[in-house]
Amino acid sequence: MSAIGEPKVVKKDKQKLEDARKKLVSCAKALRARMAKEQVEVWKKAEAEFSVQKMIWQSLSLQRGAKHQGTAAMIESKLEFAVQTHAKDLAAAVEALDLCLERNQGLDLLGVAMIESIEAIKSAALHADARQELAKMLEKAAEELSSGIVSRRGADLIALLGDCGIQEPKLESAIKAAWVAAYDNGE
Repeated sequence: MSAIGEPKVVKKDKQKLEDARKKLVSCAKALRARMAKEQVEVWKKAEAEFSVQKMIWQSLSLQRGAKHQGTAAMIESKLEFAVQTHAKDLAAAVEALDLCLERNQGLDLLGVAMIESIEAIKSAALHADARQELAKMLEKAAEELSSGIVSRRGADLIALLGDCGIQEPKLESAIKAAWVAAYDNGE
């Protein structure tokens, strides 16, 4: 930072900047692809668990009585809503899943595998927001590099990387390497 609080601006070799820009764009694309893949996987697993859960509810409906049947029907309705809307409105789908977990407390209407699937969806959704923000940051940085000016700080990236929950060391390393190549040792 300069004395007046402006970001440090550095001129770099045009070829190095172009290489760094390409790496940043590539990392943003890879991040979005992995984010989409993770969403597909967690929802596919949840849908399979939901099918099993419905069969369990059908077999238990006579044993548990009307109150449990009503609660199970409400949970089933919320789960169906979440499955149908997650691609269009992930936040509403996650909210519906939260309601399912809340209504299930003390009633044991959701199996362990279904609860784990819901928790995996919630975790993936939480990370998706941070990953989307990181991808935008990488793309914005790449656009900036096109002008030949460097004015971002590596700390911006490091703070956001921690929130992304990237469980692929190779991708995380590639993102850091692309950032460092563009932004002088991440400072």
